[in-house]
Amino acid sequence: MTTVVVARDAYLAARKQVTETRLALGRAIQEARGQDVPQLEIAKTLGLTREQVRRYQAEFELSSAARES
Repeated sequence: MTTVVVARDAYLAARKQVTETRLALGRAIQEARGQDVPQLEIAKTLGLTREQVRRYQAEFELSSAARES
């Protein structure tokens, strides 16, 4: 049973890291957009669609707004 608990804890830690990393990407995108880097240029550089870039940025902005509340 210890193996199950260890595996679950590793899974939860990985999930938390993925969330933090995704928010860091959103923050970096927001900063680039603030320096007038076009969304399309970011998307092409990252191999993403403009919609994906928009969603990463929006997720960061929502997270920031929630922390400020």
